[in-house]
Amino acid sequence: MTREETLLRFLRSALWGKPEQLTGREMTQNQFQSLMQLAQQQTVTGLVGQALMDSGLRLPRPAAAELYALTSSIRQRNEVMNETVVKLCKEMERRGIRIMVFKGQTLAPLYPTPLLRQSGDIDFICHPDDWNRAEHYFREELKLEIEDNTTEKDIEFTMEGVQYEMHRMLTIFANPHHRHYWEEVVMPEIWETAGFIEINGTKVPTLSPMYNAIYVFIHIFHHLISEGVGLRQFCDWAMCVERLEVKGEGKEVLEKHLEGIGLRKAFTGMGAILTDYLGLKAEDLPFSITEEDHRRAPLLLQNIWEMGNFGKNVKYSQARGVRHGLEHLVRIYQQARQFSYYAPAEAWWYIPYMFRWWGKKIRRMVGLG
Repeated sequence: MTREETLLRFLRSALWGKPEQLTGREMTQNQFQSLMQLAQQQTVTGLVGQALMDSGLRLPRPAAAELYALTSSIRQRNEVMNETVVKLCKEMERRGIRIMVFKGQTLAPLYPTPLLRQSGDIDFICHPDDWNRAEHYFREELKLEIEDNTTEKDIEFTMEGVQYEMHRMLTIFANPHHRHYWEEVVMPEIWETAGFIEINGTKVPTLSPMYNAIYVFIHIFHHLISEGVGLRQFCDWAMCVERLEVKGEGKEVLEKHLEGIGLRKAFTGMGAILTDYLGLKAEDLPFSITEEDHRRAPLLLQNIWEMGNFGKNVKYSQARGVRHGLEHLVRIYQQARQFSYYAPAEAWWYIPYMFRWWGKKIRRMVGLG
């Protein structure tokens, strides 16, 4: 069994709460290091680590100690992030500023062991009517250093050691028709149907289950085309889809929205990763996966292994700068060409969209804009 197959085996165990029964078997230190290196590249260290401990597999003492320290650190980080999210929501509610927190800590409760999903930054979207007051609070009252991105999607800042992204928009589509449909049709429904998820006894406003599943997939697809995407994102999507109950009219709404943003075929086709490798039951997907989708799944999985989470496995000749931007554009073209099958109208539009994005950024670098 390869280390990739081993990782998937333990990952399935963690996702569905079904520990492997490996009592009496052993793993060497080298095997452990290799497995955990791969898990780190895919940002699933906590999930794989816990499944490894639950299996009863015998580990060398250094590996066991490292695994305990690693999972403990991830748990502690999640506890801090949970408290941070709760604090943010209470402050925004006190000020009458409407927000929805998404990704990150709002997805963790969907897992059998929430504290073992590795945390990142905190993403939240602010209602358009409340944006100016929210920005004034963070920029003027708290005197935070705000980083304005080269798109209109969000602003970033760090507060008490935690990275935040405050979104004006959940996402931006490259194809103008998809973008118009998303902003004019989907986003009003997202605000109207906003739900809550409980974190530390507090109701945190977030996307409803259906829009959560749609958004998490959009996030996956755009990162796949832009730079590559890892298994952690597919695990998040699997957790959303497994709890997604859409039948009749609900299924029709889901399909209509996916058609409107050009991702209906991609939602089903890339869902083969969830069923073929991550253990999601085929009946939990709203639509049937085709034989062609199953056939293409190994190529997509290979790209996931090669790129790592958000493409961090691929090295550039420069960490930033003009050359980095040009190399990134080449990479986007390669990814779009390889995976345009899933959503050609969005994938091919992504190339000129990112060309314009890098053009703005490079102009700033050289002092022309």
